[in-house]
Amino acid sequence: MVEATNGTLFFTVFTPTYNRRHLLPRVYESLLKQDFRGFEWIIVDDGSNDNTCDIVEEWTKQAPFSILYVYQENSGKHCAHNRAVSIANGFLFVTVDSDDWLADGALKSIRQAWESIPEDDREKFVGVCGLYADPSGTVVGTPFPDDVVDSDAVEIRTRLGVKGDKFGANRVDVLRQFPFPEDIGSFVTESLVWNRIALSYKTRFVNRLWAYAEYQRDGLSRRSIEIRAKSPYAARLYYKEFLQLEKKHVTIGHRLRACANYVRFSLHARTPVKNLILECPERVLCILGLLLGVLLYFRDGRILRRARKQHCICSLSE
Repeated sequence: MVEATNGTLFFTVFTPTYNRRHLLPRVYESLLKQDFRGFEWIIVDDGSNDNTCDIVEEWTKQAPFSILYVYQENSGKHCAHNRAVSIANGFLFVTVDSDDWLADGALKSIRQAWESIPEDDREKFVGVCGLYADPSGTVVGTPFPDDVVDSDAVEIRTRLGVKGDKFGANRVDVLRQFPFPEDIGSFVTESLVWNRIALSYKTRFVNRLWAYAEYQRDGLSRRSIEIRAKSPYAARLYYKEFLQLEKKHVTIGHRLRACANYVRFSLHARTPVKNLILECPERVLCILGLLLGVLLYFRDGRILRRARKQHCICSLSE
C-alpha cells in the first residue's frame, strides 16, 4: 500500500518563479485560504532580480505553514522542478505556477481524490489530476469524459481526446525516479516526463476544479514556439520518444503530426535531413511528414524574426 509516510505533511506545494514578485501574493493568499494545513511551500527562484526574496522573507515570519525559499542561477523551470522534488518532504507534489492560484478547498479535495483510489491499487498510480479554469471560472480546454477516469497522461490526450492544461498532484517518490533532463536546453516540456511516467503508472482524472490560471504575456504558454525553438534538442527528444510509445493509444494521425514536429525541431537543431530520417523511429511516416515539418520550420523562422524585432523596439522605448 502506498500512503503518506509523514502524518502531518501530505503535500509539497512548489512554485517556480522568475521576476514574478508582483504575482506571488496571489499564490500565497490562496494557500492561506486552504482548509487543509498538512503542506509545505517550496519556492524556487530561478534567478530573479526583482527582490522576490524580500517578500518571501516576510511571509516566512507569519505564515501558518512552512515556507522554504531556494535561489538558483537562471536555469529553467525544469531544473527548478528537479531541485524542489529533491528536497520535498511531502507525499504528493503540487505545482502552483506563479501565475496560478489554488481554488478554495483544493488541497482537501485533492487528498480526497487520492484516497478514493482503493488502497490495494495505489501502488499503480502516480497521482490525481483535476481541472484548471481561467480567472472568469471557465474551464481551460475540455473536461474529462467522465467524473472519474483512471487512465494515463498519453491515453487521456490521444484516445480520449482531452485538451488544455490540467492541474494535478503526483507522488514525490515517483517523481524522483523520473527527473527532467538538464543538459538538453533551457526549456523541457513537462509532457516529456509525464509520458515516461505513463508507461509505468496510472493517474486518476476527476472533474473537479482545483486551480485558476492567468496566462501572462511573457509566460511559457504564450511564447511556446519561441521557447521550444530555442531548446530544439529537448523538443526533438519529446517527439522522438512520443513516436516510440505503445501504438494502441497513438493513432496514425497523432504519429504523423509528431513526425512533422520531430522534423521541425530537428531542423532547428541543425540536424541534417538524412540523419533525422535515419534516427526517426517511424522512418516512413517521417518521410511523409517531411514537407509539413519543413513548412513549420520556416513559419517558426518568421515568428522568431517578428519576436526579435518587437524585443528590439521594446528595448529602445525603455
